[in-house]
Amino acid sequence: MIDTTTVANTMQPHFSKKLLEKAIPLTKMVQYATLEELPPNIGADTVRFFLPPEPDLNATGAPAPLTEGIPPTQYRDITFTPIDVKLSQRGQVAKVTDIATNTGLFKYLKTAVDLMSEEFALDVDTILRNQCVHPTAGLNKRYAQGLANFDALKAATLANGRIVPRDVLDSATSLKIRRAPTFGGYYASLMPPQITRDILDDPDWKDLIKTQYAEKAFKGEIGEISGVKIVEHTNPFQEDETEGTFAPTFNPSGTNTTGLIYSVIVTGKGSWGAVNMKKMGASPHKPQIVVVDKPDKSDPLAQYILAGWKAYWASVILQKRWGITLRTKSQFKDI
Repeated sequence: MIDTTTVANTMQPHFSKKLLEKAIPLTKMVQYATLEELPPNIGADTVRFFLPPEPDLNATGAPAPLTEGIPPTQYRDITFTPIDVKLSQRGQVAKVTDIATNTGLFKYLKTAVDLMSEEFALDVDTILRNQCVHPTAGLNKRYAQGLANFDALKAATLANGRIVPRDVLDSATSLKIRRAPTFGGYYASLMPPQITRDILDDPDWKDLIKTQYAEKAFKGEIGEISGVKIVEHTNPFQEDETEGTFAPTFNPSGTNTTGLIYSVIVTGKGSWGAVNMKKMGASPHKPQIVVVDKPDKSDPLAQYILAGWKAYWASVILQKRWGITLRTKSQFKDI
């Protein structure tokens, strides 16, 4: 009898040539950065930003009464505050042999290029994110439900340490007091899905949408709260025991026994910036891929192809008081 056992050496799996969908991070940090380009060949590897003076009625030369016939003797001075950021290089390379390129089932080089493009975006987003959430050098700090500090949030239950709409309102109020510029009339709040879930599940938010946002709620949208646009992303900074230390997973055996702490960034325009030199490679918005597929001294027979990207760029906090890192827990439980 002939069955699949007797002809096992002739059986083989059919390889699908269509790759499955993969998870790609949703990154948003660079979209809210102030961007500047360093021109080539000007003898500089640093970009200097300048903060102009703000209105101050207590400054020397401020508006004052005048006496007829007597000219003022106090003159308004102008001082610019410099912020320097020095550029540095980053990059990534993939290597594919000529045999793999010409015999393989898939386009390995294209797959590598696509992957590196996605990792470039994630790398840029992570660098910007880490600067913003830094405990001392980053943006101003707040803690969910008005808690005093990180230790208080760490000790809080999930219910008492989760974000509520009032936290967004308080953050917006803080930015307004500091006269932070807006993005077309709105501030922006960058939240991971764990936190937007808590917002949507909040009773105060549910009452609000009954009259103002019913259509958006039906579509699963959040929209805006108190003049703050909610922007969802999937690359959050998360902490467990120590503020400023990234925690990939939650360890319930420590002093924090309830859950990870996530950073929500609420910002006005101009809180952070990024600079680059396009001639030297990629910009923070788009990677420039370099492909080397010609024979040379190191590869005289062209036995492999190199592909990669390089970027000459840097990022910086420009106005820490125009942005807020709001740390919060979440009541979301993943399966």
